[in-house]
Amino acid sequence: MGMLQFSVSQDAEGVFRFKGELTIHGIEYLKKFLDTSFAHAKKISICMAGVTFADTASLQLLIAFRRSLKPETEWRLLELSPELEKILEISDLKNSLIR
Repeated sequence: MGMLQFSVSQDAEGVFRFKGELTIHGIEYLKKFLDTSFAHAKKISICMAGVTFADTASLQLLIAFRRSLKPETEWRLLELSPELEKILEISDLKNSLIR
């Protein structure tokens, strides 16, 4: 198993900032982070400006997590990096991640 290639921090406004590469090597950490950090959240804001790569496993996990949210939970992806924007465009998954 490879080393974790991404990090998550939270800013003063409550926005979670993802940075690095979202790959299958960090999928267990990402799932645990999503499940524990947002279990009872009413508003989820994630900034993806620092994401330089995302593989299909991580995208599928993010999509499945978003779909599992209650309808009243606000989900926002902010500031997609140019690399992530292109990956989502090519894979035609942008609408699956952004409400």
